[in-house]
Amino acid sequence: MSLIEPHLLPTDSVLDVGCGSGYVTHAIGTSCEAWGIDVVDSRRTEFQNFHLFDGLTIDFPDQRFDVVILAFVLHHVPNELKPRLLGEARRVCRRKLLVLEDTPRNAVDRYFNRRHGEKFRRSIGSTADFGFYSRNEWEGVFNAAELDVVESRPLGRFCRDPLQPYARSFFVTQPRVGARA
Repeated sequence: MSLIEPHLLPTDSVLDVGCGSGYVTHAIGTSCEAWGIDVVDSRRTEFQNFHLFDGLTIDFPDQRFDVVILAFVLHHVPNELKPRLLGEARRVCRRKLLVLEDTPRNAVDRYFNRRHGEKFRRSIGSTADFGFYSRNEWEGVFNAAELDVVESRPLGRFCRDPLQPYARSFFVTQPRVGARA
């Protein structure tokens, strides 16, 4: 929340794509209009505005939300479908798209990220190619998705979970002026 809160205004509407347990969505909802969507309902906290989605099509009108959040979601999306989900996130976003991602910086990071991806693929019965990209690679993906990177910074290895000291990064992007809806 400490990364997200500075980008929120009290009047904002926020969409948390891949909201998982829902703790972040719930916390945002104490000060803003917050919606959460995910492919399964694994909420551990209640909040009103939750919808299931197919993982690709965000069923809201163009520019419906001031801020869209993708927190540790994109590495679970098959590589060939990442641009489509980012396009949908950009389409429903008015002002900022915030992304938190695992961003391997060395061979140890790549090994543990690969293991995490393999475990996830087994859990959903998928053989799709999922990717963990470096910070620079993500910046290229965002650029191709017509998102301008306003901020890109590495995070401390223990920022999320002391038992998972993986390299992570935070990105603030915004829809490119004149981008296709």
